[in-house]
Amino acid sequence: MSTGTGPSLPVTAVGFLLTCRVGWGVTARQVSPARLVGLVLAIQVCLHVAFAMSASGGAHHYPPPAAGAALVSGHGRVELLHGGLPMIAGHVLAALFLAGWLATGERLLWRAARGAASVARRAARRLRRRTAAFPPSAFRPPPAVSPHPPAARLLPLRHAIARRGPPRTAQV
Repeated sequence: MSTGTGPSLPVTAVGFLLTCRVGWGVTARQVSPARLVGLVLAIQVCLHVAFAMSASGGAHHYPPPAAGAALVSGHGRVELLHGGLPMIAGHVLAALFLAGWLATGERLLWRAARGAASVARRAARRLRRRTAAFPPSAFRPPPAVSPHPPAARLLPLRHAIARRGPPRTAQV
């Protein structure tokens, strides 16, 4: 934005997605603060170069830069250190601040994750101790369900049903 034009939307979207992918790739374990500073600085440099190349078609017409501060693209010379030393100092301070903030958040997140895992392990141990007190025979499976409906099972016994009333007399 310091050049007067912003980076193109596709470059911003791709930069965002690649930054998210790098962040996702380092989530498997806790990252040291030094590695986090290096990652933030590397991502910031890559995004800065991509944004500088995409702003207004990649061509900027500034006074000749110091050695190593320009990049030649297909459109001409791209000024990378447009702001000079104050811009570099601002980028480094922003990267250090962001890395410190991320390191603190990550430390707290991993501490919470370790605490949750500890609570889950203790709960599992308690549950195992409580269920070990009961013999396996205490846990009986539910009774099997017959494939025949109840009325069909009683059909052969219908003549054995006793009815109230006087006895029937035998036919002679």
